[in-house]
Amino acid sequence: MKAVCLLSGGIDSPVAAQIAILNGFQPFLLHYHNFPFHSLGTLEKVVTLSNKIAGRNSQVPIVLIIISHGKTQEIILNNLEGRNIRQTCILCRMQMFSKAEKYAQEIGADVIITGEILGEQASQTLDNLPIVIAKVGIPVIRPLIGYNKEEVVQLSKKWDFYNSSILPGGCCSINPKFPETKGRLELVDEIFNYMSTSIEATIQNELESLQTFPLPVDFEAVVESIEI
Repeated sequence: MKAVCLLSGGIDSPVAAQIAILNGFQPFLLHYHNFPFHSLGTLEKVVTLSNKIAGRNSQVPIVLIIISHGKTQEIILNNLEGRNIRQTCILCRMQMFSKAEKYAQEIGADVIITGEILGEQASQTLDNLPIVIAKVGIPVIRPLIGYNKEEVVQLSKKWDFYNSSILPGGCCSINPKFPETKGRLELVDEIFNYMSTSIEATIQNELESLQTFPLPVDFEAVVESIEI
């Protein structure tokens, strides 16, 4: 079974990917490179973690896929004002899942797998978790949804991901000061409708420029290949 595993460079997503592998999935590690809203430090962490995952599972063919996401974020930022700025994280996450589903369809993947933990981020509250996947037509599996943070940290250390996951990499710089934690799908739909044409074209362009890297791969080779 093929699975698109979203990989952020943090503690949780590598653990979720490893659990997926242990349960028989072939992972396609998908990272959204958010330049200029993320630093290259984040990308370097993702490459390191991807190589570690591949090293632990040499019997499984594993690749790293990098898709640009910065222009999508820019459109979201340019179309939000006032109280609607609070919806930034929900809209951003929805477009990540949209891209993941389109990529999954291209490779014949059965599911999308994420490292989401309940309440860990604004987009991961009980109200927002169903909203961010409301438009997704394939199953989304969250292996860590019933774990607490300390349990995930212990697994990360057990599998030798932890020290790489906590290296400085920079957080997303477009997070609003007060993100929405109790989203409403009807409001998100209303906001998305007036930006849909431009954002859908951008998503398609970013998907067409994706890069696939068999693992292991050198960080320098990745930087040379992607659009910055």
